[in-house]
Amino acid sequence: MKCTKCSAINNDCCVDEVGEMIQKLVRVFQLFERDQIKIYGFTTSQCYTLLEINKSGSLSMNEISEKMNLNSSTMTRILDKLVRDKYILRSRDESDKRIVIVTLTEKGIEAADKLNKTVKEYYKKIIENIPEGEVEAVLKSVNILQKAFEKANPNCC
Repeated sequence: MKCTKCSAINNDCCVDEVGEMIQKLVRVFQLFERDQIKIYGFTTSQCYTLLEINKSGSLSMNEISEKMNLNSSTMTRILDKLVRDKYILRSRDESDKRIVIVTLTEKGIEAADKLNKTVKEYYKKIIENIPEGEVEAVLKSVNILQKAFEKANPNCC
């Protein structure tokens, strides 16, 4: 593949630049986590777990593990804390008792709604700072980057 930046045949010329940009993006996201999520007392994984369950109404343990791209033991630890703090309930599926279903409590719904509003407000601010007419190009580029991450990491997604 030919690099459009320097016309090199390989991509070695952009490795440092891409790496630095991704590192900066990760740091900015860590600040987002600190400022937007942790103020509610949740970890990032807990936040996105609550949001995923809220979107679906209920999910099996396997479904939530897949959506969060986490193994079941890690997901169980995250859910244990949310159960302990009364944000979610676990129950057995009526038709197959081996399946554990996860749902939000009233407290969990309230927390998920607050988190969802906060996250959306933050993303709205990001969009407002993208030059006019460039949002679609950014979405396309982020999608390409996400797929590249997934292909580069054999344990991903």
